[in-house]
Amino acid sequence: MGTTQTPLTKDGRIKVMQIVGNARLGGVVSCVLNYYSHMDRSRYRFDFVTYGPSPLDEKLRSIDPDSRVFTVPPFDGTSCLGAMRALKKILREGGYAIVHSHLTTLSAFALRAAKSAGVPVRICHAHSTFDRQSDHYAVKAILRPFAARYATHRMACGSLAAQNLYRNHADDALILHNAIDLETFSFDKEARAKLGLFGRVLLFAGRFAPQKNLFFLLEAFALARKKYPEIPFTLAMVGDGAQKQELISKADALGLAESVRWVDPCRLTPWYSAADLFCLPSLYEGFPVVGIEAQACGLPCLFSDKITREADICKKNVFLPLDAEVWADAMAKDLPRIADAQKILRTAGYDIRLEADNLAAFYDRALGARLSSYTRG
Repeated sequence: MGTTQTPLTKDGRIKVMQIVGNARLGGVVSCVLNYYSHMDRSRYRFDFVTYGPSPLDEKLRSIDPDSRVFTVPPFDGTSCLGAMRALKKILREGGYAIVHSHLTTLSAFALRAAKSAGVPVRICHAHSTFDRQSDHYAVKAILRPFAARYATHRMACGSLAAQNLYRNHADDALILHNAIDLETFSFDKEARAKLGLFGRVLLFAGRFAPQKNLFFLLEAFALARKKYPEIPFTLAMVGDGAQKQELISKADALGLAESVRWVDPCRLTPWYSAADLFCLPSLYEGFPVVGIEAQACGLPCLFSDKITREADICKKNVFLPLDAEVWADAMAKDLPRIADAQKILRTAGYDIRLEADNLAAFYDRALGARLSSYTRG
């Protein structure tokens, strides 16, 4: 069945629906907004489907006041059928030319609704990997073969994410890098003094969620302080999330109250500039944007060995098994800041100013002549 409305806005822009689900400004939402900020918005308009009000709404309005945010129930449990019906109604009434789903395995439901609504271009985008240690692994494993069944195109943030979700069809996926505005993450040599930091500074930035494995990070940090008492360690934890209070309690129990700084979400460039090491001990990831940002500031990273080696863009980072003793020793070692980081990242395809044009070109190719029969509404 075809769409009931034109897939063009009144000012002639092509309408694209970005389905992001939980929009609490995590890495996926930040990535999509980053692309939209740097795209040619005279040609495309992004709308969003989320599970409820979030900071996305205000941020999106600052980029494009005409963009709209719709809410549907989560695509899980007893609400899944209701979510599909709600999404189908939104898409049919809006007449979207493209649906770009960022729900990983749950794209199976979102894209089925999009196909039923007659949306001509339907993109399944893999942003992360998962394994037996991941939340809801059994459900994800069951849904994996169906994630892209109703997609016309596959996309992924990296080859590991593509292989994890698409298996034998991984080579069909376009790799769209989690590109950033490199100019925003230039090293600031005055940052340490401005933040009142001294000694050896370790940094984590992101959601305080089980995936990030932050209780392990606190345990490894406590062990590092015990093994290397001569080093004045500080761990900066920048972010927020459901586990925050539990993590603060854990830090207090480990005797870390004076050496851990808890920082609300904020502009990260000063923290990347002030730190000696960025720590990301995640249980699973797709392609962590924070790792790219850290490297853009010249900050070397300690990654868990669960993270794709593709994240080592500058070839100066370290991958470690999830062993507290190994991490404690690594925290005490000096790694030099990365020279020519911005040049390396730009050459590797992580400059958002260039990659946003590539996304628009992909949309152009995907649409082809599909819009030629529509008039501007």
